[in-house]
Amino acid sequence: MAYNRVNLLRRYLAIVEETNRHYDPDVTTYKGVWRKYIYPKFHLSYQRYMVIVGTPNLEGMLEAEEKAHGKVTNLGQLKLFEEGDCGN
Repeated sequence: MAYNRVNLLRRYLAIVEETNRHYDPDVTTYKGVWRKYIYPKFHLSYQRYMVIVGTPNLEGMLEAEEKAHGKVTNLGQLKLFEEGDCGN
């Protein structure tokens, strides 16, 4: 069985984006953002959260992993039927 980290890195990016959306250096702390927004949605410990937030270049790691495994990042909505196909 082959293992790749694409979904894990996508999850990490979602966590970092959620943190950036709610974190304000003058008003909030990472602990407060984790308690109010991250833990209820992603269910991970504060220690793991700090490791994820401190990971540099997640976008580059995700691109490299997708390139290595031949994944396309943006397929858009897949169609069940082709255009003009009436099912006949």
